Amino acid sequence: MFNKKFIIITNVVLPIVVIATTITLFFMFQPIETPSLFYINLGYIVFLEAIFFGYLNILYGKKNGLSMPFFAIFGVYCLYYIILGVVWMLVYSLVLNNFTDTHKLYIAVLMSLTLLWIIISIITARTASNYNEKIETLIESGQSMNFYMQKITFYASQYEKLCIEKGLKYSTNSSNRTELDRLKGKINFITPNVLKNETVAVQLGALLSKCEYMIEEMELASNEYAEIIQKKMQRFVDNAVAEIDMFKNLARR
Repeated sequence: MFNKKFIIITNVVLPIVVIATTITLFFMFQPIETPSLFYINLGYIVFLEAIFFGYLNILYGKKNGLSMPFFAIFGVYCLYYIILGVVWMLVYSLVLNNFTDTHKLYIAVLMSLTLLWIIISIITARTASNYNEKIETLIESGQSMNFYMQKITFYASQYEKLCIEKGLKYSTNSSNRTELDRLKGKINFITPNVLKNETVAVQLGALLSKCEYMIEEMELASNEYAEIIQKKMQRFVDNAVAEIDMFKNLARR
């Protein structure tokens, strides 16, 4: 409850008080003959204060998924813009105003600074948004990859137990205990960016489904037919490894 009241004070009450105070101070020192520059400066100062408090509201109440680095950079741009705007206002009002009858140059520079700030901010926001989308895609791919890795690890362990029960041996120069250990190692080295391709994800899921089916075949096979299933598993793993290598090559392009 207190936090909600504090947010209202900082996001609503404080900006209103600051802007009202600024307007009051301007009119307290208003010259007898009020030039148009007086109202231009008043409006511009209020505009700068609105930008400052607007940035604070966005920073502490952001729900748009943009990252903190973006808000830090955007805050620097806001600060530079406000400083440049105030400096130009003071230089023109105190010095340059005495050498001109119109304020076209003053307004033109203010508009140029504002336009430049808006363009840079939009480009920065777009870049940050694209970056966040890529990060989210990689995170999702990483989570999917972790799922596939856990699944093939479970299948490899299950298949190894079945081979031991049926007296089957798998001899290679590597440390693989069964054919599926080879496939497990191949899947574990797939990088998340490979899964950005939906076709790859579908095909990888199909490989694991086929793997599950063959484990069920091995479980139901009698000992005399177990070697036949083992050879089928060997051929399946050879094809699956070749297919995964193809996935990796496609991802590099």
